[in-house]
Amino acid sequence: MLRLTALALCLVLPAAQAASMKDYELTQTLEKVAKESSEGTPRAINEDILDQGYTVQGKQLINHLSVRASHAEKMRANPGSVRSQLGDSVCKNTGYRQLLAQGAVLTYEFTEYHTNNPVAIERFDAGSCHIKLQK
Repeated sequence: MLRLTALALCLVLPAAQAASMKDYELTQTLEKVAKESSEGTPRAINEDILDQGYTVQGKQLINHLSVRASHAEKMRANPGSVRSQLGDSVCKNTGYRQLLAQGAVLTYEFTEYHTNNPVAIERFDAGSCHIKLQK
């Protein structure tokens, strides 16, 4: 029984180490992307949206965005449209698709400018683009 347990551990450990290394490399890549993408923030994307920069939580690359109250109202009234527009943007971006294919999750967190009241959170993974590209 002890031999069987030892053999099972010998087979499982290399796979676990490889997954751990893959996760580590993804996190390092996301940290680099977040740092580079956050340079010069906060910056206006347009008159309604302010990019506050990126952070990383595990496999998640989070883009923090602030919006004017009037724009926040429009976003809250049309959540499907918001997700669709963001999804189109993510899935058309080769760099984002590569990150998603590696197991990353791209998250957009919108808050109201000045008050930081939550407006919307949208998450995209590799499956999100697979569905979009089939349509």
